[in-house]
Amino acid sequence: MTKPDDRARRPFRFFECTGLIRPTGKHAQDLSELLSLIRIVDPGVIYHHTHQYFLKAAVEAPEYYNDFAVWAARSLEERALAEKLANLDLYAFSGIEKVRAALTEIVVSYLGENPAPRPARPGDAFYFNDAVTIVAESGFAAESLPAFLEALDRVGTSSVYFHFFEARFRLRRPADDFSIWIEGDLGRPDLARKIRGLDPYQYSLEGLRGRIRSLLRPDAAGGV
Repeated sequence: MTKPDDRARRPFRFFECTGLIRPTGKHAQDLSELLSLIRIVDPGVIYHHTHQYFLKAAVEAPEYYNDFAVWAARSLEERALAEKLANLDLYAFSGIEKVRAALTEIVVSYLGENPAPRPARPGDAFYFNDAVTIVAESGFAAESLPAFLEALDRVGTSSVYFHFFEARFRLRRPADDFSIWIEGDLGRPDLARKIRGLDPYQYSLEGLRGRIRSLLRPDAAGGV
């Protein structure tokens, strides 16, 4: 095992990102139409509507963290459905197609157990959008654990989002970029396991940054 202050085989390069909305031209006026479109839209559309709230910097946490739940509550006035959609455990899924399947199962089950909800009022349709992720170098890189923590403190929160959320779903990596580097290039599988044990959906981006820092800083200081 390497010491905490040893240099990594390769430096970790931090990237930041922003999302540009791209309308698909598809929309749903009622729950059956929503179900039909969930089944066929591109994976990036599902990703956008289940993840965009995590990238946005908000003063107050939203009531629901995915667009499908928001629409069910506000436009269909189906709070029970909204709660089911909002309780979807995104961290339990290894890819967007599994998220799509889970959304489909929730809506199919709801339609089978309840009368069909009324359509949304004019102007309240669900509009399916995709998002183009623009990735840029942050200017920060790290060759050791102390340097990594210093850079982590200085990069924008979109960097935390990119290396945790985008890495697993859009880029289809087996885990977040931080733990992959810590294990493979820094030679610290023990620390990597700690990071992989985090459920990023339980934190704000700033909260996630703080939690990562607290897990890694004792080792960077030569502690436990």
